Amino acid sequence: MSAFLSSQQYGKDKVRLVKVTDLPASTAHGATNLKHQHVQELTCRVLLAGAQFETSYTKADNRLVVPTDTVKNTIYYLAQTTQDTLEDIESFAKVIGRHFIKQYAHVEEVHVRIHAHNWTRIQTSTLEPVTEKTSGSLITTVSGEVPTLAHPHSFYRAGEQKRTTNVVATRVQSRADAMIKFSIASGISDLYVLKSSGSSFEDYHLDKLTTLPPMSERVLSTDITATWTFPDSVESLTQNPSKPTFTPTFHTIKQITLDLFANHNSPSVQNTLYRMVYYPVADPSGLITATISRSRAKL
Repeated sequence: MSAFLSSQQYGKDKVRLVKVTDLPASTAHGATNLKHQHVQELTCRVLLAGAQFETSYTKADNRLVVPTDTVKNTIYYLAQTTQDTLEDIESFAKVIGRHFIKQYAHVEEVHVRIHAHNWTRIQTSTLEPVTEKTSGSLITTVSGEVPTLAHPHSFYRAGEQKRTTNVVATRVQSRADAMIKFSIASGISDLYVLKSSGSSFEDYHLDKLTTLPPMSERVLSTDITATWTFPDSVESLTQNPSKPTFTPTFHTIKQITLDLFANHNSPSVQNTLYRMVYYPVADPSGLITATISRSRAKL
């Protein structure tokens, strides 16, 4: 019985980058003297695949191997030269995939995974320098709250929530033109939520090993992970790429998920899961999963 290489891919993982993009100066609240910037921190993984890489495994022939250090440097180069802010991580992943397919004729597939870390603008009570004279003179509303302003270039990590995408760029053989196919699956992970009311668990199966008491009111805390896919697209390698925006979809799905979690009077995790996909977290860990699919239209 002989052995053969059935599949392979290689590249660079855990490539971290931060891009700071200057935005038009903000005139709000008289902050014209402050730089207005967008900050994006990404962790990237880029893997290359192709039949011609087989000889590097079976015959120790490295002539076609693109060093993983080159893969890392390419990610940095593309992040620097891309004019956009990188907020649309799907679009940046497509830029990476397109580059490797176009640059190296023996690369047949590029697998790009990007996690975007959650930096949020700090809300400050003033946009002026704080001195000894002003540090104790906060203005409050009738309800005792301190009015705040979004700082143009100061941020904080708002939890461990991450926006994610997995993009596969595949070379498509065509007589007319060099083509590339994109398959995109995006999502959100590590979104921690808790509701102190509006959750119950009753009328479940009981036997002699059941110790969990029925609860008509309980705390529900979980770590939400959701994934969605976009239709595959095929584009020309030689013409200007299309630039659809994926960010509105992310914000819409996140908001719907939070609305459902907060407002659904949950009789069980399974019932809430039917309305959104997430993983309950406990210790020991209970795990409940489901896949919700769109029904085919009846034409």
